Amino acid sequence: MQQPRATYRLQLHAGFTFADAVAAVPYLAELGISHLYLSPILTAAKGSTHGYDVVDPERINDELGGEQGFARLVEAAHAAGLGILLDIVPNHMSIATGRSQSGPLHIGAGSRNRWWYDVLENGPSSYYAHFFDVDWTVGDDRVLLPVLGERYGRAIQNGVIRIVEVSKGRLAVRAHEHELPVAPRSLGGVVKRAAERCRHAELAFIGDALSALPSLHRREPEARRRRHRDKAVLVGRLAALCEDLAVAVALADEVAAINADPFGLDALLEQQAYRLVHWTVSANQISYRRFFDINTLVGLRSEDEDVFEASHGKVLELVQAGAVDGLRIDHVDGLRDPEAYLQRLRARAPDAWIVVEKILTADETLPASWPIDGTTGYDFLEKLSGLFVDPASERELTEAFELLTGEVWEPTAASRRARLEVMTDALHSEVTRLTELAHRATSASPTCRDYTRTEVETALAEIFAGFPTYRTYLSEQRREEIDRARLASAVTAALDSRPELDRDLLAYLEGVLAFEIPGDAAHELAYSAQQVTGAITAKGDEDTLSYRQVRLLARCDVGAELRQWAHSPSVIHHALAGARPGALLATSTHDTKRSEDVRARIAVLSELPAEWAPAVARWGERAARYWDVAREPVIEYALWQTLVGAWPLPVERAKQYAHKASREARLRTSWRHPDEAFDQALAAWLDRVYADAELVTDVAKLAERIRPHGDRNALAQLLVKLTAPGVPDFYQGTELYDDSLVDPDNRRPVDLGLRRDKLRALADASVRDVAGDVAAMKLWTIRRVLGLRRKYPDRFAGGYRALVASGPHAHRVFAFARGDDLVSIVPRLGVHADGWRDTALDLPPGNWRDVLSDQTFSGGPCAVAQLWRTLPIALLTRA
Repeated sequence: MQQPRATYRLQLHAGFTFADAVAAVPYLAELGISHLYLSPILTAAKGSTHGYDVVDPERINDELGGEQGFARLVEAAHAAGLGILLDIVPNHMSIATGRSQSGPLHIGAGSRNRWWYDVLENGPSSYYAHFFDVDWTVGDDRVLLPVLGERYGRAIQNGVIRIVEVSKGRLAVRAHEHELPVAPRSLGGVVKRAAERCRHAELAFIGDALSALPSLHRREPEARRRRHRDKAVLVGRLAALCEDLAVAVALADEVAAINADPFGLDALLEQQAYRLVHWTVSANQISYRRFFDINTLVGLRSEDEDVFEASHGKVLELVQAGAVDGLRIDHVDGLRDPEAYLQRLRARAPDAWIVVEKILTADETLPASWPIDGTTGYDFLEKLSGLFVDPASERELTEAFELLTGEVWEPTAASRRARLEVMTDALHSEVTRLTELAHRATSASPTCRDYTRTEVETALAEIFAGFPTYRTYLSEQRREEIDRARLASAVTAALDSRPELDRDLLAYLEGVLAFEIPGDAAHELAYSAQQVTGAITAKGDEDTLSYRQVRLLARCDVGAELRQWAHSPSVIHHALAGARPGALLATSTHDTKRSEDVRARIAVLSELPAEWAPAVARWGERAARYWDVAREPVIEYALWQTLVGAWPLPVERAKQYAHKASREARLRTSWRHPDEAFDQALAAWLDRVYADAELVTDVAKLAERIRPHGDRNALAQLLVKLTAPGVPDFYQGTELYDDSLVDPDNRRPVDLGLRRDKLRALADASVRDVAGDVAAMKLWTIRRVLGLRRKYPDRFAGGYRALVASGPHAHRVFAFARGDDLVSIVPRLGVHADGWRDTALDLPPGNWRDVLSDQTFSGGPCAVAQLWRTLPIALLTRA
């Protein structure tokens, strides 16, 4: 595998296929990219726009171009000298063809997950039953399916649920647009009654034989083998008999009779391996582990060797064939035992480049024992974003947030509240399951036997609400001190918040979660809890808190530590010095809430508190009359920042962002409990704001004031990304100026042809040709620096060393050396730099050339004003 130089993320879907990626290869190679970074390519739910809803891990998605299309992409990439980093999804699979955040899941034949369909047909006796994380005790060996748009009783009475014949002799349950299998054993009575109608002896025999099949509750190997063998023969023979018109009519008449009899239909449904329920039931009870709160994504048991082999076989085949060079592991914290999984993956792909999607909190580092090359870069994004925030303005902007929203700035307490809300709403079913496991564990202990489920649930929720990291990685064999300390801190936080909590119960649960209490129920609780705490933290902090505690949106993104207002250069230097060379360096991704360039502009507000606070107060006062309902000042405050940071922002995109932000914040509306009146009022408010010419002019004036400083921030973070230890990652389209907001805004089509043409137009451009145009400067800088990385890779592999400037604006200079031959110098907090005056950087001895401006310098003190005479960034390489 070639050493990664830079990745470029492409979002594949039916509108952007392998063929489109092939067309992009020459441009990306010319830009200097070394690896295509592809979203998941395995067969996903029909119409998927992202690929994370895999239904068949054994086949490449035909909607993207299938096997042949991918082979052509690999051939084109390799011919151009590019490798492939592939995103894979080991934690879950899709069980549906679509999804509504506030409605039922959709299961159908359009893109069926055959493993899951077999589970629905055969229950625990399915050969695939252990592939999925299903708690069969919840539904008495039945899967709870939240597919109904109305309550079960009404659905039966109204004909929403019915039996249909989908092919000769093959019946299915139809509910709305969902098609579900009928258990072969339950067909016995139906077929026998049909045989009586047409007086058909062999049909009667088939009915008796189907009724005699081993029950779906039988898990022993011989019963399972006999069930699957016999049902295949019997169902096949039934299909053949239905070629006889009399048999077909008799079966159709029997199906009609069942559908006309609610009690008979209910009796048949009670024999299935699933139970149909209203979609809202999933908020309190569900029998399978979900990905977050998404009903259509079922947890996969990748910790089991045969499940790993079945779900990873195709991917590993591509790696071993040399078609894929690296793997990006999605949601590693959702796995039961991430370290064991990664060790197995490394053993099967010993030479692959492996990175994991993992959010690291403030003092957290990747476990040293994980055999991987690093993360996907959210830790880098978090640190770098804080570099451009002025620490001196924290008090002023905190006061502005509190004054204009009426909220108190208290991220720790607000995080706790948000997580507790999540555990009583979106993820309550997960907490209910953990409570049941905990109750089983406490019932086995004389010390805790008489605690009620309510007491146990409250104690668990309070512990989870204060987790300092997304999860711990403890096991029966692994007892890391740092994870044990984190668990203890969560228990301490629970007592600080709720002193009345029972200390004996908390101590017992702490011991269980630390694998210090023996017993199957205790260990199952400990493992399962570790898979859930990450979802609680993400839903509570990323998807709720970051839309509530919005004092500065530049610090409210994925992986951000809200409690940390800014990062000093020394903190960034320390982080970069310890970075893994194979880790991705991300500044925008498909999941960030705003692009790198929008964050860079919003960060400038931290340097202008005296201008920002009165401006936003003025706007809020003027726009108050445009609300049809009571104002929502938190969302409004976030929107003013968004308008300034992304200006000029079309009103429809602003409304799309406002809709998502308000639903995620869950202050007045939410995905599960939408307030349509508020949603409409928010959209109408934005329409009126945009129609107010005087107000818009005022907003545009401040946006123009921050624009050049934000663009300078954008160039500075770009150069740091290009030259710091690690592999710079570019999300599609961000090589030019990008004003994208949260998805789906950041997944809009990208005009790669336009970017190709711009790159060619810049082929012979000098620094003076691009100066002042941030889009051109970004593209030109990327090609220049990646060209240098291609020509002199060793210069970018050298050790990291911080360089410190001197003079009145020394704290506004961020500089570092890579080995002895490369120096990066970028500005920060430059709004009040006053011409940089006597600020200088002491260059290492020797002769240096700026790769960007072609200026030459000698070692020793050098004025930064001279370094940045043409561009506000400099990259020096030894001449």
